[in-house]
Amino acid sequence: MKIIIVGGGISGLSTYLHLRKHLPDPSSHSIKIYESHPPRSSDTLPLNSKLNLDTLSNSTALVGGGLGISPNGMRVLRDLNVDLHDAVAAQGFPAEKFVFKGANGWTLGVQRTGDGSVRTEGEPEEVCIASSRHGIWECLRKAVGEGVVVYRRVVGLERVENGGREEVGVRTKGLVDDSDGAGVEEVEEADLVIGADGVRSIVRTSLFGNEEKFKPTYTGLSGVGGFLTQSIPSSITKEKAMIFTFGRNGFFGYSSAAPVTTQSLMWWSTFETSSLPDTKNIDTATIKAELVKRHQHWRDPNVQEIVKNAQIQSIYPTWVLGELPHWGKEGIVLIGDAAHAMDPTTGQGASQGLEDSQTLALLLAETLKREHISQSQPERMKRAVDLANELFYEIRRPRVAEIVERGKMMSNRKANVGVVAEYFMYFFLWLLNKVPLIAKLILGDVNRKLYTWSAKNEIQKALEKRDRTSASSGNYAE
Repeated sequence: MKIIIVGGGISGLSTYLHLRKHLPDPSSHSIKIYESHPPRSSDTLPLNSKLNLDTLSNSTALVGGGLGISPNGMRVLRDLNVDLHDAVAAQGFPAEKFVFKGANGWTLGVQRTGDGSVRTEGEPEEVCIASSRHGIWECLRKAVGEGVVVYRRVVGLERVENGGREEVGVRTKGLVDDSDGAGVEEVEEADLVIGADGVRSIVRTSLFGNEEKFKPTYTGLSGVGGFLTQSIPSSITKEKAMIFTFGRNGFFGYSSAAPVTTQSLMWWSTFETSSLPDTKNIDTATIKAELVKRHQHWRDPNVQEIVKNAQIQSIYPTWVLGELPHWGKEGIVLIGDAAHAMDPTTGQGASQGLEDSQTLALLLAETLKREHISQSQPERMKRAVDLANELFYEIRRPRVAEIVERGKMMSNRKANVGVVAEYFMYFFLWLLNKVPLIAKLILGDVNRKLYTWSAKNEIQKALEKRDRTSASSGNYAE
């Protein structure tokens, strides 16, 4: 089978590794990754330069920005490869707690991030790993190896005939700064194309067209962020924590992005703005001035120190994607943000991409085994791919939808509010942390739902259900 993965970020790279691990007879399959944005060698952007929002957003897709891999995401990495899991953990910061604060200086609550309370005895506990996106990406890239990622821009998909059978044609164009074939368009056929190309997915557009309901929607929130080389504040080191601060005019977070001794502090600020920045003319000096003004009265001295020294290294409008009627068909499938871009408030963007990659690879491996496929049986291969596609959506959609809905409840806490609403927000967050029973009544047992979900178990249940349905209808595979 020939597989092309579009997008060389966290989801795309992890999908490649899962496919190589789980597909039967792995050496018989050709798997390639197309990525349109070679990573920058530095996180630093010139403070006074005028830049393009698309350039900033795309160039930081692989390098810039910080994130947290939740325990469920770290467990996927452990299942994939223990050495890879340990490498990701070692280069990041193990955030054992989340500390929630108000802009007035109040501490609203502390939550443990570990999944030990919902795991069986003897299982190693996972905690949230705070990291630069580049740090995680680099671990995955090293595991993938050289010669797999091809830096060409995917511009569209098409149906092509190849030896009497229909395949998916992937149209790519050489990069402008690549002297070898710059701008030259090529078409390459594949049995399966996996769209891991993010919220502005070309693969999704090829599937659904340009209807507005299939496009991402701006939430009204934008964010800026970056990294500072400095000693890590004691509020982080003492509690081994990530700090989340809510205020009437936005949100501010900070954490170590690596082992404390490396002195790498990551920060991010989210704020409400009804319009997107001028995509043709972004002045980072102006954005820095707005950052200082926005947080000038916040009481946390660490926030003040960070804002004073910060350089704007990432700019990211928050986009979400409405529920799609499917995530793929006829040899095309979407994963990660291309299928279900969610609000960063969920804290699950990267982890859900990792779960997608594991689930898809395990499903495809199982459906191929069930069809007893050889390379000379294209119809059986197509049937296996179609079934994996169908079950992938059936299994993953409810999981993602629940997380998205839970995120909506918290995303409003980052919007601009008045003084009364601000203090009500503080009281609400304090109450959820102080009385866990109330949090469970409102949100459910979040940790158990998040951290005990198993791709293998869900696949087994879905296949057993499919077998029962086939048996009752007399519809067996030949």
